[in-house]
Amino acid sequence: MKKSLSSWLDNKEHLAFTIIIPTVLLLIAFAYYPAIQSLRFSFLKYNIKRLSHVRFYGLKNYLHVLQDPVFLSSVLRVTYFMIVATTTVLLIALGIALVLNQKFPGRSVLRAMIIIPWAIPPVVNGQLWKWIFNGDYGALNGLLFQLGIIHQYQFWLKQPFIALNFAIFIFVWRYTPFISILFLGVLQSIPEQLYEAAMVDGAGVLMRFYHVTLASLRRIGGIAVILTLIASFSVFDGIYALTGFDEATKTPMIYNYEVTFDMGRFGKGSAMAYLVGIFLMALTFVYIRMSFRKDAR
Repeated sequence: MKKSLSSWLDNKEHLAFTIIIPTVLLLIAFAYYPAIQSLRFSFLKYNIKRLSHVRFYGLKNYLHVLQDPVFLSSVLRVTYFMIVATTTVLLIALGIALVLNQKFPGRSVLRAMIIIPWAIPPVVNGQLWKWIFNGDYGALNGLLFQLGIIHQYQFWLKQPFIALNFAIFIFVWRYTPFISILFLGVLQSIPEQLYEAAMVDGAGVLMRFYHVTLASLRRIGGIAVILTLIASFSVFDGIYALTGFDEATKTPMIYNYEVTFDMGRFGKGSAMAYLVGIFLMALTFVYIRMSFRKDAR
């Protein structure tokens, strides 16, 4: 038995199938089957709390989602979130990468420390900042009060616009290190001869930065934009830990979770998930195209 099994595995094709099949089965069981079930639910009037009323609903769930004022508000909210977060992350990450690319004492330690916010789990991040922003005993209130900037403690997370911007701040704080490392990797690969040639041609600091540094970062910069847009659109853990289902910070992902698992409306929740998935697939398609595109430099 062992000999026949060993001889069967000696064949490279047999060995490949033996390795791949368990992975494929796991993917079917835990990814594709739930996705197909979710697609089926999206065409049903399916409330897990009222299973006796399950019936075929056609495209009505999709129409209800697209006409839902809460969902439309969450789309506008996440659009603002994406624009502000992506712009801020890219600018700060570029600045950090430029600093870390210089030679100075302690650079290696700083490079290691910069990744810490990214390494902390999102839920822990959310809870940490929730404590800092707490209106009763938060560290932010304490600091501002000691500096004389405020004269009484503020309930920051009760103010909708401020709460949303604090959620953006938390995302930026956590995601910037990842983009900084991407930029730093490209900066370290730029040949010093390019800068020397530009200096010989009479290019100043700004011209060298524009024509050498930014030109080299162009391709990875586009990829960084798409990755940040995807991450900011699909952010869930940090916001949920910070404000829960609060209207001020409710994004499509938060609202989808609320509709599906809190309200038990699996039909509408599945339709919403597929609409969100279509948008994320479009961004992912752009990311894949940019990743495999030959550098135009």
